[in-house]
Amino acid sequence: MPRPLWLLAGVLGYTAYLQNPREPLRPTDLPDGVGPVTHRFYRADVQGATLDAAAVTALVGQRLPDLAPKVAAWFRGLDAPLPSQGGPPIRPGTRLRILMTLTRRARVQVQVMEPTRLCLRTLRLHADAGTVTFRALDTGPGRLRLEIETVVRAASWPDRAAYLLAAHLFQRLNWEAVLTGAARLGGGQVAAREHRTREYAYVPPAAR
Repeated sequence: MPRPLWLLAGVLGYTAYLQNPREPLRPTDLPDGVGPVTHRFYRADVQGATLDAAAVTALVGQRLPDLAPKVAAWFRGLDAPLPSQGGPPIRPGTRLRILMTLTRRARVQVQVMEPTRLCLRTLRLHADAGTVTFRALDTGPGRLRLEIETVVRAASWPDRAAYLLAAHLFQRLNWEAVLTGAARLGGGQVAAREHRTREYAYVPPAAR
């Protein structure tokens, strides 16, 4: 077989492996990824809100899949339909399936649902390994601060390359849209935004 065909076969085979890894529903964290840690922070200051931080967090916990733009992250329930589709409420342990940028399959699990904090953890079938955290804070009458923080490593080197090429733009589009939607759920509008990205070398935890 000519070399270009061997290369194409190798790329297709590795892509198939990424889409169908072993233990696809195993929770993952930073040690499961490759490359640097990518730490991204998104903030939206909201004015004119009619709901407090706890009420907004409760709504986001159930409506997050509907707030994300489908071109960036199309959420569906894994074990049951979403609440908006007549399924049970989302709770800790709920698993969600995602189609990212209409091409990359992904799975996450709801890990934490607190009064003003939500946390999702990646599962093995995902482009990243780590967590996504949503927070809401009351900052004054009718004012909220909404935050999303992602702390991840790429699940594979092809996923790292995809992040550098374009996926980072879709991630920002997705999470800023979620914050805008959360502000609207609270009856307010975004008055100011902030976005920061920082990368640093991954340091494995010290052996005990």
